[in-house]
Amino acid sequence: MDKQPLKVLFLTTSFPLTRESRSGVFILRMIENLPAHIQLTVLTPDDSSTRHYTVSDRYALLPFRYAPKSWQGLAHGDGGIMAALAQSRWNLLLIAPLLCSCFLMTCWHARKADVIHAHWSINGLIAGIVGLLWRKPVITTLRGSDVNSAATSWLMRQLAGSCLSHSKSVVTVSPALRQALIQQFPIYTHKIKVVANGIAPAFFIAGDTRAATDRTVHFLYAGNLIVGKGVQVILEAAAALSADNWLLDIVGEGAERENLEAFCQEKGLQSKVRFHGSVAPEQMPEFMRRADVFVFASFAEGRPNVVLEAMAAGLPVLASSIPAVQELIVSGKEGLLFPPGDAQLLSEQMTRLLSNPTELRSIGENARRTITALNLSWQETGRRYAALYEEAIN
Repeated sequence: MDKQPLKVLFLTTSFPLTRESRSGVFILRMIENLPAHIQLTVLTPDDSSTRHYTVSDRYALLPFRYAPKSWQGLAHGDGGIMAALAQSRWNLLLIAPLLCSCFLMTCWHARKADVIHAHWSINGLIAGIVGLLWRKPVITTLRGSDVNSAATSWLMRQLAGSCLSHSKSVVTVSPALRQALIQQFPIYTHKIKVVANGIAPAFFIAGDTRAATDRTVHFLYAGNLIVGKGVQVILEAAAALSADNWLLDIVGEGAERENLEAFCQEKGLQSKVRFHGSVAPEQMPEFMRRADVFVFASFAEGRPNVVLEAMAAGLPVLASSIPAVQELIVSGKEGLLFPPGDAQLLSEQMTRLLSNPTELRSIGENARRTITALNLSWQETGRRYAALYEEAIN
C-alpha cells in the first residue's frame, strides 16, 4: 500500500542553484535519496548571477530575492555567509533584508507543509518561530560551524539554544558534534540525534580504479580557500619539503586564493602547486582517483565529507587533529594527524610518505576498510531523515 504524501519544506542558505554548483551539495544528495512519498520544496536565497535554475522532478526549488539581483552576494559563495561577511563589510547591510525575506517566505510556504526542515542555526531560529505560528513540527540540522561557534560565541549559543527549544529533533552529523552539543545543553539530550552524511559510490569506484603510484606523489586538497581551512599551512609545509618527487593539486575557490598564489610565487612553487578553481561535484571522484594522498588542515569542522570521500577512495589522509577527524582516523593507521596550524609536523609527515610508498599504500588501504565498515550511504541518510519526519508528525 502506497504511503500518504508527506510534504517537507527545506529551509537552507546553501543549496545548488544549478547542476554545476557545489553550494550545499550534501543537502542535494540527501534530498535525492529520500523516499518517493516525501514531497520536497527547497527555500533558499537567490544569488547575484544565476538566470537558469535547476529544474527537478524530485523537488521544487524556490530561490527568494532579498535585494537587487546584482547585490545578492551573501549566500552560495565559497565559505558561505560568514566568508561573504569577512570579504566585505557592506554585506552586513544585507543581513536584515535576507532574514526578513526568509521569514516571510517561510511563513507563506510553511502553510502547506507537514514538516519544516531547517539547516544551520539561523534558519532553525526562523523555522522555529514559523513552526510556532503555524503549529508545524520543525527538524533542525546543525553543522560543525554552528556547534563549534556556540562554544565560544554568546550569540551563536543563543541561536543553538533556540533551535533546541523549538525543534522536535536537532540533528548533528557526527557523534563528536552530538556530544559537544549535549555538554552545552544537557537539558535537551533527548532531542539531539546523529544522522551521518553519506558517501557517493563514485568515490569507492575511484579507489578501485586508481592507477599505480609513479615516482611522483600527488597530494590533493579540496575545499574552500578561506583562512579557517588552513590551506596556507599546507603550502608552508610543502615549501619546506626537500624532496622533489611531488605535486600538490588544490581544488576549490575562495577569498584567499590570491594570497595563496602569491605565496607560491614567493616560494618558487609555481611548478609544484596547481590551482584548479571550483569544479563540478561530479569531477571530484576523478581528482581522488589521480591523487595519492589527501591533505586536510582545517582548524574546526563538523564531520568533513571530503575526508570521508578521500578515505573511501583509498587515500591516506594527512589531517589536523580536530575532534571530528579524530573519531575517523587513528594516526598511523588511516592517516597521520598533526596539531592544527603545525606546518612543520605536516611537512615531516609529507616527507615520511614521500619516502615510504609501502606505508602510503598500507595507510590508504586501512582508510578504505575503516570507511567501508561504517556503511555510510546516502540511501541510509535519507531513510533516517524520513523516519524523523514521520516521528515528528506522529
